[in-house]
Amino acid sequence: MTEDEAQAKPWIGEQGAGSKPVRTRIRSRESGIRYKDEDYKMKLKDRIAIITGGGSGIGKAIALAMAKEGANIVITDLVEERLKETEKNIKVYGRDVLGLKSDVSIIADIKNMVNKAIERFGKIDILVNNAGIFTPGTFLEKDEAAFDRVVAVNQKGVFFCTQLVAREMVKRRYGKIIGICSSTARIGVTMYSDYAGTKGAMLAMTRAMAAELSPLGINVNAIACGLTPETNNFQLTDFPQESLQVIVGMTPMRRTGAVDDYTAIAVLLASDEGSFITGQTISVDGGASMP
Repeated sequence: MTEDEAQAKPWIGEQGAGSKPVRTRIRSRESGIRYKDEDYKMKLKDRIAIITGGGSGIGKAIALAMAKEGANIVITDLVEERLKETEKNIKVYGRDVLGLKSDVSIIADIKNMVNKAIERFGKIDILVNNAGIFTPGTFLEKDEAAFDRVVAVNQKGVFFCTQLVAREMVKRRYGKIIGICSSTARIGVTMYSDYAGTKGAMLAMTRAMAAELSPLGINVNAIACGLTPETNNFQLTDFPQESLQVIVGMTPMRRTGAVDDYTAIAVLLASDEGSFITGQTISVDGGASMP
């Protein structure tokens, strides 16, 4: 490409084949910024990342972001159609992807996830504990079945996914574990009593697991996300409007979250740039949970 041709193009789009950089880094004449392809180094090149609940919402956004940065991806989901669609999206970036129909509340499914990942890729570098569910209802309305299901997925699933993946990571004394937590673990919000309890457990487990695993070369962190409507388990129509207004009103940025709000911090925590961060739950919630 000549100088004139490069300046005539407003933006050379994303690409993801093999070892090539994810962006060509050539911008328009107006921006005045130019980079050569080789100037951009993928942050997660050839890493293997498992993202539970990666077929939609925040999990899908993180899977795509990590694929753009060079990672090969394992995604799990309960719905095959979502898996297939996300696999197709990931392959656009030239990365290898394995989609597994899996329920993180079932130990046998978690073991299969780990075994299939090792069989396919030979290692696991990154685990994102994203799978989670929310059932609307007030504290006085919640029944035992709904409570048990939320705890099984959001708390038991995180514990045993982390345990079984970490057993593989310690063999290489390397790993990055990221939990997708929630600001409800830190602030009181109506309708979230059981869900908030499981996210509070994740916050505590993040610290405890980091204390045990960090000396073995494994970083454990979490991201406390704000209210994010673009998830499979949550629709704004399911949520009382008065409660929604309270949450947005207590958020200094005066908006709900978008799935892409969490991808940059996830990539940072999964990369070597975040190697000195462990045991932290980082709030990305528009300021809703700041002291």
